[in-house]
Amino acid sequence: MHLVEAVGVTKDYAHGKMALPALRGISLELSSGEFAALAGPSGSGKTTLLNLIGCLDSPTSGKLTVAGTDVQTSSPTTLARLRRERLGFVFQTYNLVPVLTAYENVELPLVLLGRKRDASTRAAVMSILSEVGLEGLETRLPSDLSGGQQQRVAIARALVKQPALVLADEPTANLDSDNARAILDLMSHLNSVKGVTFLFSTHDQLVMEYARRIVSLRDGKIVNDERR
Repeated sequence: MHLVEAVGVTKDYAHGKMALPALRGISLELSSGEFAALAGPSGSGKTTLLNLIGCLDSPTSGKLTVAGTDVQTSSPTTLARLRRERLGFVFQTYNLVPVLTAYENVELPLVLLGRKRDASTRAAVMSILSEVGLEGLETRLPSDLSGGQQQRVAIARALVKQPALVLADEPTANLDSDNARAILDLMSHLNSVKGVTFLFSTHDQLVMEYARRIVSLRDGKIVNDERR
């Protein structure tokens, strides 16, 4: 079974009495362990497709299955559970809770899953903070961390619950080139060593250099699917 399977997926947005197509018949399969990027210019549909796969929106037509769940026919409660339990998200703006420390931001997904704040939870949080290179910084607030460090916290937060798939929307957009490369080195390492599945939405050439599969979109359609 594929981790993601899209067949003839479309997405229209209402504009007055008109329907504006954002995706036009997308068919795509993503397997566990991939390190893939959705690429294309603004308006190509890459972020729309990432949002559909992340169950943040639903298709207008077609069939989309994510981690064994049919996105179109599932209830909002089922989709919320899928996002909470099986998907991790990394955004270009980090989206950290400003009043929580690095440790507390990473711990939050486990708390939302009902995990007790016990020794095993602390061990899980401290382990992933160490893996992303933030050991010793766990008590700092986001405002006391650099952009690259904040993005590492966001990655740790996405990974701490061991999701089936991590979705990263322009994760290097707010980083300088050195920090962007360091973040991509980290993600590539986690993919190669731990088998974490990543799907990016990007127009950053650096991300495309790292990706081992590039799905190129234009005008809501897939125009190329290149594996390396």
